[in-house]
Amino acid sequence: LTSCVRVQPFLLHFTYVDKSFSLKTNINIKRGKHTPPGDDDFRLTHKTDKDKDIDATNILPAVTIRDPLFWLGSMCKHQYAAHWSHDSDDCPNFSADDDLKAFIQYSDFRKYHDSIVHHWNDFYNEYMNVKFHRLIVRFEDLVFHAKEVTETVCHCAGGEMRRDGRFKYIVNSAKKGKAAHGKIRTGYLDAIVKYGSAAKQYAVFKRRSDLEYVRDNLDTNLVATMGYKMPDVTKFD
Repeated sequence: LTSCVRVQPFLLHFTYVDKSFSLKTNINIKRGKHTPPGDDDFRLTHKTDKDKDIDATNILPAVTIRDPLFWLGSMCKHQYAAHWSHDSDDCPNFSADDDLKAFIQYSDFRKYHDSIVHHWNDFYNEYMNVKFHRLIVRFEDLVFHAKEVTETVCHCAGGEMRRDGRFKYIVNSAKKGKAAHGKIRTGYLDAIVKYGSAAKQYAVFKRRSDLEYVRDNLDTNLVATMGYKMPDVTKFD
């Protein structure tokens, strides 16, 4: 969002389940970038001593959601704070006899889900149902319609686009330095190639039964609302 200037004095914070980035103005978010938003007490009071006087209501979350099949593939490569029974060489594997339940280890607590698929449902449905203002942006739209999405989000945040009309694409990966989580660095062009391929969307699945599990357990309303499609199990026919 480097092409957006004069943003109003609140934090416009982008977050999604496994990775995040933010456009900072006056303050830093201190309740945790990936923390579920449903607990108002935690959201409003969980702060560091340094920023204890910051009004949490001055934060506008802009939540980035990703196609669940691509998201599952990403989680298989790097599980971040998610824990569930799986083998890195065979993931996702919903055909195993092991318990499919998953939990996410947050800084102060754990949250349990019926499976890693249900984690996708639960996390985003919390943001869909909160009472405070938020933006929800599809990651794929940021990749394929970067300028249009940036303009919309910029104006929503009370900002203006650069007056010289110049739009700057950040081609290299946003992950930099040793502190950046995840070993894989995906740049802008890599993302276009990856998310523009239907074959890559299904590449991580080795069994029809795994895809059937995802199809049967995804929240169909959430998938439809976000303009995604339910998994096509005929890919294995």
